[in-house]
Amino acid sequence: MPDNKSKIEYSRALEDFRQARAKARMQRFWSTITGESLDLLRFDEITQKMQTHSLSSKGVKDIPLSAIVGSVNRYQDFDRNFLPLRDNDEERWANVKAAMTSPGSTGLPPILVYKIGEVYFVLDGNHRVSIAKQMGIDHIEAYVTEIQTKVPLAPDDSPEDIILKAELSEFLEETKIDTLIPDVEFKLTFPGQYPILEEHIRVHRHYMGLEQQREIPWEEAVWHWFNHVYMPVIETIREQNLLGEFPGRTETDLYIWILDHQSYMEQELGWSIRPDKAASDLLSVHGKRFFRVLRRTGRKILQALIPDQLENFSTPGEWHQQKQVERDSLFSDILVPLSGSPESWIALEQAIIIAEMEKADVRGLAIRRAHEWGEKRISDEDLSRSFSERLQQSGIGGNLVFAQGKIAETICERAKVNDLVTLKLNHPPSTNIFARLKSGTRTIVRKSTRPLLFVCERLSRMNHLLLAYDGSQKGKEALYIAAYLASRYNKHLSVLVVDDDEVRGKRRLSEAKDYLGVRCVSQVFRKRTGRISLVILQAAEEIRADMILMGGYGRSPVFEILFGSTVDGVLRGTQVPVIVSQ
Repeated sequence: MPDNKSKIEYSRALEDFRQARAKARMQRFWSTITGESLDLLRFDEITQKMQTHSLSSKGVKDIPLSAIVGSVNRYQDFDRNFLPLRDNDEERWANVKAAMTSPGSTGLPPILVYKIGEVYFVLDGNHRVSIAKQMGIDHIEAYVTEIQTKVPLAPDDSPEDIILKAELSEFLEETKIDTLIPDVEFKLTFPGQYPILEEHIRVHRHYMGLEQQREIPWEEAVWHWFNHVYMPVIETIREQNLLGEFPGRTETDLYIWILDHQSYMEQELGWSIRPDKAASDLLSVHGKRFFRVLRRTGRKILQALIPDQLENFSTPGEWHQQKQVERDSLFSDILVPLSGSPESWIALEQAIIIAEMEKADVRGLAIRRAHEWGEKRISDEDLSRSFSERLQQSGIGGNLVFAQGKIAETICERAKVNDLVTLKLNHPPSTNIFARLKSGTRTIVRKSTRPLLFVCERLSRMNHLLLAYDGSQKGKEALYIAAYLASRYNKHLSVLVVDDDEVRGKRRLSEAKDYLGVRCVSQVFRKRTGRISLVILQAAEEIRADMILMGGYGRSPVFEILFGSTVDGVLRGTQVPVIVSQ
């Protein structure tokens, strides 16, 4: 029969257990709010994933309690801090503590643990660990059996880190990628992603086999995936400095995110999306830097307050900042909105001319407003078939998708994943102020973040380009595009500056000439005599230019609604296609 001192120790142990249970309940409640897991790691699950190789006994050692992260068979009875989770464990917990703390007690034998790397899993002695932790003890005696694994674990690893290392070990065992590509670290920071990475390789191998009509060796598939899928995305991540936007993440994390976002965008938009555009969109939507979050928030607020015709959120040149024009095309994806009417097809023909030069894809967009679905002039099937046949004739990639909504807004939204928008100019901005307020063309010019190519009745082979340069930021974007086209395709390029001030005008002309160098074959300065748009149109006719390039709206939206703009005037009077830069 226990003596009075033992009874006192047992009573104290019972009270300690109840306090530990209360603490466990509070921590469990808090974890539901924070989403942080408090579960002990399961030994069998970890060892299965870690691909264990050999066991060796290390005898009795003092081990740090902070390095004990899991249990072999009692992982449901205690949480991560070894607080008890079951009320019916009260008697056993109290008895063990009383035996440990009663005066004259010889104590309890060492616990039994498995060691993986620098962390431990309890085989026997879970209650002793729980009590020792609540008593504030730092170390405990243990019989240690060490298990060798491919990926070592560290004592400062969180449970999530350990799960990740277990998944990494399983990934390496399955793919052998660490021996095939030894100098690359495929590190992920989110659990559950390594199986996805492995699936990417297996799917790539499958399609390689279909394409080449043979069984692809695993080693060959891994290298091909690495060079043709993985590394191009990693290069995009580095070029766009995405790691700076997502602190604490890795390049492999972003590889997974970008391809996942690419898949989402393709499903939403109906087009094939290049990884670099998926990366840019991911950055704009989820970038974590303070100024980017602030800009997104500000835009949402302003968009809710400002009418569409007054919006102007584009940053000149932002669309091509990550372009590597020395290596790639400037216009790799061209958007062509089509109404289905015969006159709208001229925009597709102009897009095909540029796509053939740029080796670009052409993305068709047919927008139906709600009342139009029942009164279509051409069936969706016929429109889609005609579009596909025309692209096939030209050997150009792309497809036509259908969308519903406001025409101008839908075009601007879809333009974000393209490089150029080619439009049939059916309704140029009017001279009437009230008509300008309702102008869809004006809304597109105001809101689009991509260059716009307006086509009237003539197609252009872009043999003689006229750049109307005004020195503005968007004018410099037109200068950039003109220089690209002239240098890459040896196009004839003339520059026109129209200004009230001859000194300032000639300075701008010299500025453009210095930028263009030998690519500029002629320069013209015209002193303003009336509307600038009329001077531009007259000059284009005189030199027989087959395309005009100019910057988009440069003044405030209210000013341009009240007084019109040079862009509006050129669009109203032009016979040749016009590129409006953004």
